[in-house]
Amino acid sequence: MGVAGCLSYSRGQVREEGQDVCSEEIVVISLNGRPITSQVATPSQLEELGAGFVISQGLARSVERVSVDGLTVNVEADREAAPLRSFVESSGGTASDALMRRVESDLVITPDEVFAVVSAIVSDLWEKTGGAHCSVLYSEGRVIVKSTDIGRHNTVDKVIGHAVLSGIDLSRCVLGCTGRQPLGMVTKAANAGIPIVASKAATTTRGVEQADRAGITLVCRVKEGGFSVYSHPHRIAGLTP
Repeated sequence: MGVAGCLSYSRGQVREEGQDVCSEEIVVISLNGRPITSQVATPSQLEELGAGFVISQGLARSVERVSVDGLTVNVEADREAAPLRSFVESSGGTASDALMRRVESDLVITPDEVFAVVSAIVSDLWEKTGGAHCSVLYSEGRVIVKSTDIGRHNTVDKVIGHAVLSGIDLSRCVLGCTGRQPLGMVTKAANAGIPIVASKAATTTRGVEQADRAGITLVCRVKEGGFSVYSHPHRIAGLTP
């Protein structure tokens, strides 16, 4: 986070002041010595960002080690299980129509837990700047990691990366996000094996189709007292017979 000078106008009054703004950098991610992408990102949790990107894009199933040199993240992974493939840029980050896997999990949560997940998607960075997204992973009744970034897809990569580097079973997790859930975002959850995604924001037609194909329970437009479930509602207790 940085500080930028500005003229602040409020109720007819103008004053010069410094305001908190999000830090923005170009981060390069390399896989096994080969640069594969550059991301506009908030320069925090960079090891997690690199590990999570490789997993969420289906470039590998596991990560052996991660190192950071300035704004370059070096990820070493076994590519035999998931050969490097091409991918395209999208509004939800890099994505592919092809899923690496279908999510299999018997995880079931209550409607109250949906609200608990989404209520946890707040951050000091957003409160101070108004310019940051946030994602969380929720498991066994508690939030196990929270990440913030100027890019919503980066926050997802960071929480996935934390789980991968910490040996957390993603098939028992709920991913909570501030951002909308188009194709690219849903694909990230699928490649990581996350069974439930909950967001304050909306989804898209292709996001819903991808969630249905991937076996993901997609919950969006979560607000006080209500939410919409677009696919595989059996993982939300009480919604289906």
